[in-house]
Amino acid sequence: MKILVVDDVGYSCHFHARLIEKFGYRCCTATTGFEALNLLKTDNDINIVITDLMMRGMDGVDLFKEAQHLERFTDDGPLDPPQFILMTALRLEKNSNDKDVQRLKLAQELGVSKIMFKPLDQGELRETLREMVTSAPDSLNNQPVDLYTPAQKIKDAVKDIIDSGNFGAAEQFIECLNGEVHHLQEFLAKLETVEN
Repeated sequence: MKILVVDDVGYSCHFHARLIEKFGYRCCTATTGFEALNLLKTDNDINIVITDLMMRGMDGVDLFKEAQHLERFTDDGPLDPPQFILMTALRLEKNSNDKDVQRLKLAQELGVSKIMFKPLDQGELRETLREMVTSAPDSLNNQPVDLYTPAQKIKDAVKDIIDSGNFGAAEQFIECLNGEVHHLQEFLAKLETVEN
């Protein structure tokens, strides 16, 4: 899973991307809505988009609308559109005729996943991302893995070592397995850090 940050202000884009990486997520960036659309077309790992509302050319609302119509596929079939967080420095005011405030209201009506106001509250952002990741479709979080074939190969190797009576091979095999167990434990610890 990857998060795309879109902002036409370079330092803001860089700041939010580094923050997301600090939370433990993979991140990529775009400085225009058009660049973001191209990334969404070519990178199926992008599951969440964090975009500024007001940008030159294509604003965050237009990007959201365009992203809903993209056809994205994996070997397992079509992908759902990415979830969107819309960032803005605006504040909603009742009965406001301001064009940008109207765009923000439109984003709410269209179903943007979350609207966050700048400066972003880091704790709120971390929690929002955690909720989005855990609510993502299972096809994104739990890619099917063939465990039977490698497990059977391990069983066959153990049987061969025991049948041969090779003590050195047994020690080497246990050392190799312990190394792989360590890698899995690191992976699980990293997932727990992201979820907390």
